[in-house]
Amino acid sequence: MSVAIERLLAYQIEARHTPGALAHVERDGKVLARAAAGLLGPGSGVAMHDGALFRLASLTKPVVSLAALIQVDEGRLSLDAAVGDYLPALRDVRLGNGLAPQRRPTLRDLLRHSSGFAYETEFREAALREIALKNDIGARLPYVDTADFLRVLAARPLAAEPGRAFRYGFSTDVLGLIVAAVDGLTLGESLRRRVFEPLGMDETGFEVVAADQGRLATAFAGDSAWHARVTGYGLRREGRPWMECGGAGLVSTLDDFTRFARLIANGGRHGDGRLISESLFVEMTRNQLPEDVDGPLGFTGAGFGFGLGFAVRLDYGAAAMPCAPGELIWSGISGTALFVHPGERWFALCFSSNMASRMMARMEFRRAVAGL
Repeated sequence: MSVAIERLLAYQIEARHTPGALAHVERDGKVLARAAAGLLGPGSGVAMHDGALFRLASLTKPVVSLAALIQVDEGRLSLDAAVGDYLPALRDVRLGNGLAPQRRPTLRDLLRHSSGFAYETEFREAALREIALKNDIGARLPYVDTADFLRVLAARPLAAEPGRAFRYGFSTDVLGLIVAAVDGLTLGESLRRRVFEPLGMDETGFEVVAADQGRLATAFAGDSAWHARVTGYGLRREGRPWMECGGAGLVSTLDDFTRFARLIANGGRHGDGRLISESLFVEMTRNQLPEDVDGPLGFTGAGFGFGLGFAVRLDYGAAAMPCAPGELIWSGISGTALFVHPGERWFALCFSSNMASRMMARMEFRRAVAGL
């Protein structure tokens, strides 16, 4: 383990940003660093361990994006088909002025977050943000049913013209509903067949059974936003509706997710075959946003565009982290972070329970692994 990673995790724990963390760095199949530090949860007395279950939050999004692209490879989905062709409830979406958009949002828009189906806090105009916050469905997830979710999304205005702005939000939840509908399965079952079983991700899913709930990593009580937004994922409640959220709902172990990261680092190859075609992998990992469209600045810092499921380090401009051109990154509000460079067959993962200082933590982690 590098001294920089050791010091970073020690600081995060001592400063009470997270009770514990796991980290893994790998290049071309060789482990460069592996670390476990702190506790599974505050006051638990259980040391952080490889069997810990982490709520992935938005690291769910690249997994669902991959499943959708596999369906594109099969000819069952089209990147430039309208979302409403697959989900009729979203066929007649409107802008804030009540008018129809210049064009309907497409699957490509869902994958690159230019659909306009934004999180409540991503609306730039105060009046539209207020409308969205009147029914903050994001705060109710995962305890909503699909019909309610679609009703709310269809009734609220789009945050921007489709294709004209990066507005992070419910795009991948919508994409997950499409993936499930096309397969005629639950989203969890579709992901299991298409991604988890081929990769051997046996401990990844939307629901944690009672016998395994003691393995869930948790945050400090003072990280109140974490407890308000994250704790419901993975835990079904009797008598309450439940949605398998393609944007935030998966729970996994570090070892399981290394299998997914390794697939991306290997260019979509697994064993003697591929899960995704070479041509579509290229599409997935290149910047898909037009030059005049703002990117994921608030999530990555400067220097990044967005592909079909990941932020992509551009080959020009300053950046907040020492990422090489072509490097893919994404993270979750729960404290999970992924960096992967297919050209170098390299990836790095850090899993923790930390919403309060997650952005600083992920950027410092990327700096810590730069010298490996």
